[in-house]
Amino acid sequence: ASKAEHAAVLLWSTTTWRQLQALPYHALTVTQMAFSPNAKFLLAVSRDRTWSLWGRKLSTPESPEPLFSLCAHTGKDTAIHSRIIWSCDWSSESKYFVTSSRDKKVIVWGPCMLEESEEPVFPLEIKPCSSILDVGDSATAVAFCPSLCSDSSYLLAAGLECGRILLYRWRPGQEGATGSDWISCGGTDTFQSHTLAVKRLRWRPRAGQAGLENGEMDGLSDTERKLEEKSSWVQLASASADHSVKIFNVNKRAL
Repeated sequence: ASKAEHAAVLLWSTTTWRQLQALPYHALTVTQMAFSPNAKFLLAVSRDRTWSLWGRKLSTPESPEPLFSLCAHTGKDTAIHSRIIWSCDWSSESKYFVTSSRDKKVIVWGPCMLEESEEPVFPLEIKPCSSILDVGDSATAVAFCPSLCSDSSYLLAAGLECGRILLYRWRPGQEGATGSDWISCGGTDTFQSHTLAVKRLRWRPRAGQAGLENGEMDGLSDTERKLEEKSSWVQLASASADHSVKIFNVNKRAL
């Protein structure tokens, strides 16, 4: 899309296959969208270097279908990203979202929910919650791990245009100006990386390793095995412009 009229987000009913709503805000192509895990928000990022956040209205008997209204966005004066925003994702409790861009920056935004609250608090004042993370290359994909690390930090994966995938831990409330809120946890080596840009990253919703043979954990009781899987291992899938899909086992205790 090169015009605002063609860059609107369209909402459709999968029951009737009719268009429910058009959400116009962006001036150029919307590059990625993400519903929040609690289904109360829709996030969109665009080639126009901005993001838009749409809040879901409560259903009524007269209007049972979900409708969304614009509740926060960045503009020319508030946009921190200076190039195309390629990707976005939500934290598991829908409190924070993250954006990544061609300008090599990864930024966490929020809060969208207050502590111990199940409902958004309007009006929303969304600000950067992290320092600006420079990943050294165009950040073409980003994803929050659904499960927290042992120190209650968030685990994020960033996919780069060169094909590498980097892992970081982020702790909210740390001194953001110095960058101490980000901790690098390493990344893929030459043999593990893709040969072209990483286009999408997605963590497995549940902890543990899918397809793990029971024999690989001989000597452990069923309870111990489940605890070991839940506390240690998570899995990350990546898709690339090189036409390949990779699945990585990540041991959180080793990070």
